[in-house]
Amino acid sequence: MNIGKYLDWQFRPTTWFTLIVAIVCLVCAFVLPDSFGDKNSPIENVQMLVVAFGLYVTCSAKDRKCLYVFASLCLFFILAREVNYGRTLIIFADPENANKYPKWKDMEYGWLAHACVGLYMVWLVVYFIWRKVWKEAWDVLRTIRIPASDLLLAVLGMAVGVAFESLHNCLSEELGEVVLYVGGVGILYLYTRHKLTRV
Repeated sequence: MNIGKYLDWQFRPTTWFTLIVAIVCLVCAFVLPDSFGDKNSPIENVQMLVVAFGLYVTCSAKDRKCLYVFASLCLFFILAREVNYGRTLIIFADPENANKYPKWKDMEYGWLAHACVGLYMVWLVVYFIWRKVWKEAWDVLRTIRIPASDLLLAVLGMAVGVAFESLHNCLSEELGEVVLYVGGVGILYLYTRHKLTRV
């Protein structure tokens, strides 16, 4: 099987935008104070806006409704994760450490948060199977070229985020996530708006 025919390396506006964001994030990693990597920081707010735009893109898709409803559910889960399922919105951080919040297990009724997250994840699996989302996903991958340049930039952002998370560098981790989200939403935009060449 010729894998190359399924890859599209063309640079589109989404690709250039992700590349520019990646360069800006690289510069920001050297010039911004570490506090910009804290919870509820401007960088996290940018991430939320990007994912929220992704929700708009998937919710307004004209076809393959099951696939893009599933994508919307996943994006909503990402949004919830970014605010620690509401914890960083309704609870104050430690005054001496902007990233330190009480753990769910130490809070009254905090166990409900884990139960709700677990139920939501189960619902994602149930929806994926029940609505046969994999069939629509396979049809997309089989008939429409993968925007390889956009995908490569998104994976690069994810790799940076994971690498710096292990090094406890919150600023670079969050900047890497920005690139990942911008690249990922760009890919969703291309697929939902039929901007890709069919195989």
